[in-house]
Amino acid sequence: MILDFNQKLDISIPEYYQLTDWANLIKSDYIAVERICITKNNKPILFAQIYIYKLIFKYTQLYIPRGPIIYQPDLSYEQVKEFWDNIKTLAKKYNSIFTLIEPTQDKYNNYINLFNNYTKISFIERLPHQTQILDLTTTEENLLKNMHPKMRYNIKLAQKKDVKIRIIPNTHYEFKKYFDTFFKLIQDTSKRNNFAIHPKSHYRHLLENSFEKLKTFLIIAEYQENILATNIILDTPEQRIYLHGASSSQNRNLMSPPLLQWESILEAKKLGKKLYDFWGTSTNKPSWQGISRFKKQFGGQTIDYPNTRLAIHNKFIFIMYSIYRQIRNKSI
Repeated sequence: MILDFNQKLDISIPEYYQLTDWANLIKSDYIAVERICITKNNKPILFAQIYIYKLIFKYTQLYIPRGPIIYQPDLSYEQVKEFWDNIKTLAKKYNSIFTLIEPTQDKYNNYINLFNNYTKISFIERLPHQTQILDLTTTEENLLKNMHPKMRYNIKLAQKKDVKIRIIPNTHYEFKKYFDTFFKLIQDTSKRNNFAIHPKSHYRHLLENSFEKLKTFLIIAEYQENILATNIILDTPEQRIYLHGASSSQNRNLMSPPLLQWESILEAKKLGKKLYDFWGTSTNKPSWQGISRFKKQFGGQTIDYPNTRLAIHNKFIFIMYSIYRQIRNKSI
């Protein structure tokens, strides 16, 4: 069934993209959000939080990031059909051309049954198809031991050069100054490394709001009162996620980004977080190779996500939209 967005659910939702708190954090990005929950004997079988984005003219896109979430080993034909009937209802309601799904990990090997008759594989990578995670339940000594030697060296170098790390919550009396510096640095970083960034309002809304299960803040690296690097960090009850990062092209020899990550990792460990998630790595995007290599040098485990899936609801408009995007040299 399609749920009211504010309806409370007594279910486990492991992916923060599927939490109502995350939808509230990024509410300036989309035009609506809906939730589907398929149940049996009043217990959840299948859950998805769907974001609706405007495309062109009166048409929209349905988007399911890191979902749907499946709660049992097997899905019946009826349960799968009920889910897709609900998707079709939403597609009609919002005049959606297609549904884009970037699945979470397939814990019960159910995605074949869920996707095969309704979607096709898409090579779109709106979210990275890999991420790097650290187990924070191990010792600090093990974390250092499992790093690449170059990363350990760079962290020690930044410490020796007296690079300072500070957390800047949104209650800080100079928060606006630090936020403006972050956005300038991420603009410079995106040009230097050829990747796209969000509008300034997206980052501002992330940092100006916190909720019960999701809290965000800036963490900065300074040298002689100059900000050399700054990250946006997201905390869940059990994880810390490195969402966004930016660094200056000045004083790069001081190795502030490695120390900034390391201090963030140590603080997460002290707070009792179980995992540190570097959010994304990619083996496909050329512009991601440098940052992916940087993240992997901290050690840990690489997590692979299933392929993106695409369900087309209006074939003719989809073809026209695809041509329009090709003319503009953009993927869907």
